[in-house]
Amino acid sequence: MHALWDNISSLLPLNKTCRRHSFPSPSVHGQKTNSEDLTRPGATLSQVARFGEDLFLDDPSFGQIPLVALENYTNRSESILSCRLSSPARIVVGHENNGVSGKYIDKMDVSGGKGCRAERVVYVPQYGTISSLNVVTSMGIALFYATLDARYPSARSLLRDTEDGRENGSGHELDELHAYQRFFRQRIPRTAAECNSSRVDQRPIHPLYYKKDATGILEMHRHLRQLMLRVCSHRRFSSSPGRFGLFVVYENERDQRSFAGIVRNANAFLVDQVLYFGRKKINVVGTVGTQHYTPPVYLGPFDAEGGSDAETWATKLLQRVELENGGNISWWFLDCGHAFLYMDSTSVNETAKEPEKMETRGSVEALNWYNTHRADPDFTLSLCDTEERIRKTAQGGVVLLVPQEGILPPFCLLQRCQKILTLLPYGENTEGSAGLPVSVAAGVALQRLSAVMHFRVSIF
Repeated sequence: MHALWDNISSLLPLNKTCRRHSFPSPSVHGQKTNSEDLTRPGATLSQVARFGEDLFLDDPSFGQIPLVALENYTNRSESILSCRLSSPARIVVGHENNGVSGKYIDKMDVSGGKGCRAERVVYVPQYGTISSLNVVTSMGIALFYATLDARYPSARSLLRDTEDGRENGSGHELDELHAYQRFFRQRIPRTAAECNSSRVDQRPIHPLYYKKDATGILEMHRHLRQLMLRVCSHRRFSSSPGRFGLFVVYENERDQRSFAGIVRNANAFLVDQVLYFGRKKINVVGTVGTQHYTPPVYLGPFDAEGGSDAETWATKLLQRVELENGGNISWWFLDCGHAFLYMDSTSVNETAKEPEKMETRGSVEALNWYNTHRADPDFTLSLCDTEERIRKTAQGGVVLLVPQEGILPPFCLLQRCQKILTLLPYGENTEGSAGLPVSVAAGVALQRLSAVMHFRVSIF
């Protein structure tokens, strides 16, 4: 699998994502940059990426490997849930704001180049208020499905195999859901000059909500979610009829950048609530407005210094989530592949002050729990497991405990987890991988869980 990238600023997360899925580093074209901005200490530029669109298109070693563009809002776009990605393939990923170049999408290659038009254009279905996912997260999801199709093809069924689900719901309700999802498969204006109507909106929101104020968007989207809940009511994962059964808990203390991406992912993938503790401030630039429509719930700082105080705090958090869910709910820890980082964060400094020592000892307890349980195949659940196993395990609802980058959550929460959720199966060779960025791993996990738990919503 090879990737072409047109967005320098997101190159390092992309490279990390490619390595996690055992794919080559990406090729990049577009603006030039200083190698010091791209590489980690000791790494050379060639280890991060190869520059040049011609290399990607004309390298004879690629032969007849098909081009696959990752883009929504085109007449050629098809859901990644309704097709399998060929292996091998060359995936073309676009710019955060401008998307994939038209020469890879349009029927005619206006530049006169050879082999530019993608054989297939795929998009990742989503169900939020914004118009797109972060491109690195989208790429992570695409590479995950490429891995799934290449190594574990029986782990998923295509949407066309489950179209009988369309019968669930009235004609009017189904039309509304189709109208929302249909936009992703239609070409929409990129600029005001291309548009003859008055619906162009500068905000990164779904076209259904163009020219609506925040109150109107909230009302319309609440109605849309109620329709989706009715469509998938045949198999509830939450004890509450008004919940999808998917929650996220995050400690927003040292890694606030990842939290913004997590909120954006939660907006897209049927998450009922995002709860966080630690620092109250969030990175509103990274959320691109989703915090207005999927407002994260602040739980206050985590100031319990071990012992009964921490247990009391964790118990209250557990009770709060269960109240929202309408009953008992399973806690899962999301393993992003950062074991080597967890090891580095647990060394005890004997000269440190007592609160710091207590924090380090708590980290040691958490690391021991993590190492013990991730080695137990019965305790781990992979996103590459079959849909049937994931659905059965998720019955009753899921709280996904997402770690900060390289930092385990407090032990008082971690020990309440009944599963460790991994991207690849236990024992899969990931030697040399640095894991995934937290926000990308969370995006892959939430997409896969929502698609499996509520597959009847996905058919639209």
